[in-house]
Amino acid sequence: MSLKLSYFDLRGRAETSRLVLHAAKKKFHDNRVAFSDWGNLKPKTPFGSLPVLEVDGQQFAQGMALAAFLARENGLYGSSNLEGLAIDQIHVLREDLIVEEINLFKEKDATKKAELVKTMTETVYPRFLAYFNKLIEENKEKTKSKFAVGTKLSLADIVIFEGTTSVSQTNPELVDKYPAVKALRSTVSEVEGIKQYLESRKKTDL
Repeated sequence: MSLKLSYFDLRGRAETSRLVLHAAKKKFHDNRVAFSDWGNLKPKTPFGSLPVLEVDGQQFAQGMALAAFLARENGLYGSSNLEGLAIDQIHVLREDLIVEEINLFKEKDATKKAELVKTMTETVYPRFLAYFNKLIEENKEKTKSKFAVGTKLSLADIVIFEGTTSVSQTNPELVDKYPAVKALRSTVSEVEGIKQYLESRKKTDL
């Protein structure tokens, strides 16, 4: 299977798919699109947006759908439909958070941006960190595992890892208040494939 994943040179809505592929040690073309090239490329995409995944030359879009497909293809979607539901729940929860992060990333007005940073730090990030922390703790109590769903690495762990990367970069002391999240981040960062990718990954705000 030939895979080409196209997105901007950011984490954004493609990084979960990248991490899944690295965890699975799958070869793929990580196509980083320059913003200057986006105008010409946009009409050639399925819905005028990125990321786009080409599978044997066939294009597919929508970041969550791509990550879910890649996770299912590589055994990272749980061991039952119920675990799949638990993974989907976390995946959609992370989407709610990235919408807030993208609003902050796009804001150009300095005063408004400062207000958004304050809201993210004091309200948004603590709320989502608490949600993630609770889900990890509940699974640990039920399964005695260190993962967010079930007893092995899944898309849920990768989603939480990626979903807490920006706040870990800007406000690590806040993440320290959520020990289950912090421990999961450590676990995912040491996964073979992901570990090597992270060592050379460029730091971006989003």
